[in-house]
Amino acid sequence: MAALAKTESVLNIITTMAVASTLALAGCATAESKIVVNATTQDHKCLAEAIYYESGSESREGKIAVGHVILNRTQSGIYPQTICKVVHQVDANKCQFGWTCRKHKLPEGKRWETSQKIATLVLSGKSYDLSNGALSFRNRKYYRHSKKVHKTAVVGNHVFWRPKQLKAETRQGELK
Repeated sequence: MAALAKTESVLNIITTMAVASTLALAGCATAESKIVVNATTQDHKCLAEAIYYESGSESREGKIAVGHVILNRTQSGIYPQTICKVVHQVDANKCQFGWTCRKHKLPEGKRWETSQKIATLVLSGKSYDLSNGALSFRNRKYYRHSKKVHKTAVVGNHVFWRPKQLKAETRQGELK
């Protein structure tokens, strides 16, 4: 048990160091080297994983748009309020992001490094929300228009949208 606690402690230190390195490499931190959005190291990892699995083959803009959808969800009042809870949300026995309910390889390589940098960029507040306030996205091949949603953007292979019938008070942080 003590060995497990030591291993977890070492992993937490390594993760913290990796995030700090990512912030420095990406050049996206504020003058105080803080992430602007109130996010933990684990939230940064969850956002980077979501970017990696959902838009890893997309352009830089596509990755940024996906990252902003997750942030928009945390601020919408409809979804959980933390990044990790949004990413791992299960609603009506269905995962919001399919990869979270399937076995998958651990993120690695250049694609993982890029995903971490994009997560830092999104969390720093130094990227524009290319999804235009979207709360959802889907690959173009599988997107079907609905009168209940407002399509906000098309970036790369993804279509972005949000429900039309959101109350004003639940939209407060969505369209920054």
